[in-house]
Amino acid sequence: MPRPARHSTTPAGCRPVKITFGELREMGLSGVVIWCADYRCGHWVAVSADAWPDHMRLSDIEERFVCSACGMRGADVRPDWSTEGRPAPWRLGDRAT
Repeated sequence: MPRPARHSTTPAGCRPVKITFGELREMGLSGVVIWCADYRCGHWVAVSADAWPDHMRLSDIEERFVCSACGMRGADVRPDWSTEGRPAPWRLGDRAT
């Protein structure tokens, strides 16, 4: 028996299809966190989602970004779940609690 279809499909070699900015706003969120596509860089920035229309998906804008720290093209755009600002960056020597 075939498996049920998933909500979004990911063609081989492509990034997953993410939620729309309208869906983001329906969840009560108003911003996104944009992470550099280079996992070694780790640079990120939190921005307001007001600039993008409701029908656009977070995954639609990922290839448009260029990291201001390392120059890498591409990003991982995710909902900003923080409500009290971004936490301080983790530093070597910090302990997880």
